[in-house]
Order: sequence, then C-alpha cells, then structure tokens
Amino acid sequence: MKKPPLSPETLKKYLANECSDEERRLVNEWYQQLDEPADEPFTEADQDRLYNRIRSYLSELRKNDGPATPVYGLWHYIGRIAAVLAIGLGLLFFLYKKPTKMAQQNDRPDGDWVSYVNEKQKIVPHTLPDGTVIWLHPGAKISHNHPFLIREVLFSGEGFFDVKRDPSRPFVIHTGELQTKVLGTSFNVRAIPGEATVKVSVATGRVEVSDVQRKERVVLRPEQQVVFEPKSKHLEVQKVLEKDSHKELWQSASLVFNDTPMSEVAARLVQTFHVKIGFAEDGLADCRLKVDFTDQRLPEILEMIDTLLGSTYRIEGDSITLKGQGCR
Repeated sequence: MKKPPLSPETLKKYLANECSDEERRLVNEWYQQLDEPADEPFTEADQDRLYNRIRSYLSELRKNDGPATPVYGLWHYIGRIAAVLAIGLGLLFFLYKKPTKMAQQNDRPDGDWVSYVNEKQKIVPHTLPDGTVIWLHPGAKISHNHPFLIREVLFSGEGFFDVKRDPSRPFVIHTGELQTKVLGTSFNVRAIPGEATVKVSVATGRVEVSDVQRKERVVLRPEQQVVFEPKSKHLEVQKVLEKDSHKELWQSASLVFNDTPMSEVAARLVQTFHVKIGFAEDGLADCRLKVDFTDQRLPEILEMIDTLLGSTYRIEGDSITLKGQGCR
C-alpha cells in the first residue's frame, strides 16, 4: 500500500499555486509513483485527478478535525466518497497550466482548432473549457475550436460524454457523417475508424442524432442507442438492456466490497461488465478492498482501485490487466 499524501500544509500551498518548485516536484512525484509506471509522462489528465484527490483529502481532514487518521482508514474513507471524486475529476483543468499534447487541427479552416489524443492504455477523463468531461478510451481523439465559444467538437474513437448543461449553447459532436446534439446529458459514443458501425448510447437525458447527408434524425432517451451503418446509411434505434449482471462499461453499477480479496473483486467486475480482468503480478490479487461503489461506471471504479491500492491498469479491447506492487 502506498503512503498517503504529503502534509496538509504542503497540499494547500500546492492547490493555491503558492508552493516552491521543490514542493511541487515532491507532490507530482508522489502522484506519479502512486498512479503510473515510472516510464510514463505526467500528463494533463493526471494533473486533473491529482487536484481532485488533494481537494477530497483536505476536505475530509477538515470534517474530521480530530486525531490523525491511520493510513488504511484514510484510503478507506476516500473510497467511500468515490462518487464525489469521480464527478469532480478534471474540473480544475485551468487552475494549473501545463504543456499539453494538443496539436493544431487543420481539417477545419474556420478558426483555431486544438486536439487531444488519449495515448495511454487506460480510460482517462479529459475536461473541455465549458466543464464537459469526456472519458476517453485508448486512441480516442477530440478536437474543438479555441476559444470554446461555439460548443462543437470533432470526435473519433470511443468515449463517455458528461456534457455541462447550457440551454443557450447546444453541444454538438461530429463523428464522420453523424451529428449528435445535446444541451446537457451523459452518453457514450463509439466511432472507431475501421469498424462497420457507429453507436451512440444514452445514459441520462435526451440526445438528437442525425445523418447530415440524408437529413434523417432520431431522438434518443435513456436506455436507448442508435446504430449507424455508413454503407447502408441506416439509423437503427435499439433498446439497451439494464441488467445488474450484464452492463456496458459506460453503464453505472453499485457494488459493495467488505475486506474482499482483489481476486474476488475482479471476478465481480467480470460478472458485471463486458470485460476480462487479469493481474500482471500475483501479489495484487491478494490485496483486500473495503469500499462502496454507488452508481459508478467501470472507468471510475478502476480509477478508485488505482487510488486505494497504488496500482494501475492497461486496457486492450475487452481485456484489462491490473498492475501493482501488491500489499504487505
């Protein structure tokens, strides 16, 4: 089990951007050792998660205002507020500017466009300037105009969108021939280059999907998805089944683990979602987890497991490999 964060005083200075270069280096190094293999760079998405972990940690210290919290108790308590942490991921994107992987987008001449590509082998949250959060699968790419006055984006790959509500500015996603329009809702888009179909699946709210060329459109509600075949130009609305033991990665589930071995936790996740889960090292499978995941999606659950155990994971297709030093 990795050690908890540095002193509260140092973390408060970090959030206020008042710490020294040495203190900033120590905080960043702690997070990278906790969450990522040493050979992977510290990215903007990492910075988003780091800010929210620090804020959650300091908030709980203020609530408790009592004796020092043991290491295990601290991580257990953070696990109990998993929903708060997951919602907050990435909301502080602009508080601390870092060099990014954004590059100029040349396929849209009307204004400056910037792009972000998830180059990691895990699902990472990316926050747009309006507060919209997208959980990007490996290889997914999103481009948007800068400044973000008109909420239009170009997207390819797979990602879960949690769109910030703004009735005066609809949010529009362009994926090839399809256009998805929303005001504020959450949904999954799967538009992977080379695949025969494009899918838009709704979790909350309503989404309008249209074929730009044929001017055909459908309105989706929760538990519905549309499947578009570029060859046939056909939009087919389907029902998305909500079964407790058979969910998509983007569908939320509630799972409780009480001092449960990670081997059993992985088995429950396999049973609940469309995935295969394995361990890179045997020691991690013996770690025990005490946490309550309420209405959490698989990417959020995996992020919290990484936080609790100091592990990381890689995802390839429907296979997930958990990696970590294990527990003593």
